[in-house]
Amino acid sequence: MKKYEEAEQDYLAGMKYKDIADKYGVTINTVKSWKSRYWNATKKVATSQKSVHTKPKKVAHKTVTDIAIEELANSDLNDKRKAFVIEFVRLYNATQAYINAYGVDYSTAKTAGPRLLENVGVQKEIKRLRDARFKELSIGVFDLLDDVVAEAKGDLGEYINFGSEELKSVDEDTGQPITKHYSWVALKDKVSVDTKLLKKVNVGKDGVVVELHDRNKARDTLLDWMLKKGRFENSDGEGDKNRTTVVDDLGDVK
Repeated sequence: MKKYEEAEQDYLAGMKYKDIADKYGVTINTVKSWKSRYWNATKKVATSQKSVHTKPKKVAHKTVTDIAIEELANSDLNDKRKAFVIEFVRLYNATQAYINAYGVDYSTAKTAGPRLLENVGVQKEIKRLRDARFKELSIGVFDLLDDVVAEAKGDLGEYINFGSEELKSVDEDTGQPITKHYSWVALKDKVSVDTKLLKKVNVGKDGVVVELHDRNKARDTLLDWMLKKGRFENSDGEGDKNRTTVVDDLGDVK
């Protein structure tokens, strides 16, 4: 055993530097050097604490539809009926939904699909899933009615400029003044109009074609909805009078 190893045992036993130096015939500085270089029990162990940066886990937030699908999965319906519900909400076609869910031919599905659609449990889950999708889309009845009202009030003049002008000249043969009339149509720039009411715009060999959504169809849709909601009824029973008033408000001529 080397001197510094023996001296380490003495140091651990409580012997002072001076006594260790005298015992082994060395200087105090040598003893201190042994301590810093060799005596493992007294070495300072430098521990570096590494900062560990853990990436935050991406938590996928469940949508309303996801929750509804989970509730469907936990429902009492069997697997094929669950598949039918999802397919029907996606396609709104009972026959095709039945084909996709059950793997049968068309002749079977065209009868079985509508029949399954009458099942109370199936109807309940379809309603739950539909409601979830509508909530997720944030579309309500009045959002759709706003679009229909806009279509009912659509004005072609918002999208085109048109007019007529006179062009005066002199007849080369007779020298008499002549006046020519011509008409013109020009589209307004798209940055200055609301294009959502446009159904079709094109420039062909016959000139400019601008088509809006059918105003009469939009008005019929509104009137039908308002009639179902009783919007034309009053205490005097003058439904027709109220109906005329509403139509006039939409821009119809009496």
